[in-house]
Amino acid sequence: MIGATLVLGACSGGNGKSIAATTACPLLAQLAQTGDRVARADVSDPATFDATLRTAVTQYVRTAKRLRSAVPLGLRGDVERIVAAAEQHRFGDAAAARADIDKYAQAKCAAGSSE
Repeated sequence: MIGATLVLGACSGGNGKSIAATTACPLLAQLAQTGDRVARADVSDPATFDATLRTAVTQYVRTAKRLRSAVPLGLRGDVERIVAAAEQHRFGDAAAARADIDKYAQAKCAAGSSE
C-alpha cells in the first residue's frame, strides 16, 4: 500500500518554460492526483482499497504512456520502466525509475501549475 502511494505520488516544482515541459507538466500533475486518491483510500476495507488501487494503477499507466512522448528523449526509457513496473505492481521499482523524471519536473514545472 505504501509503495503504491509513493510511486503514484506527485512530481512538481521549478518553472515551465519549454514546450515539452508545458506538455509534460499537466500529465505529471495527473500522476500526482492519481497517487493522492490511493493515499486517501480506505485501507480498512480491503476490497474497496483493492478496487481503488486497480483503478489508480490503470489510470497511472495510461497517463504515463501519454507522458512518454511529452518528456525529453533521455527520459522516455525511464517512463517505460515506470509503466512496466506499475503494471506489475512493483511499486518500489517504479519509484526508483522515476528519480530523473522527478528532477525534470522540479526543474520544469511550476508548483501547482497546470501549464
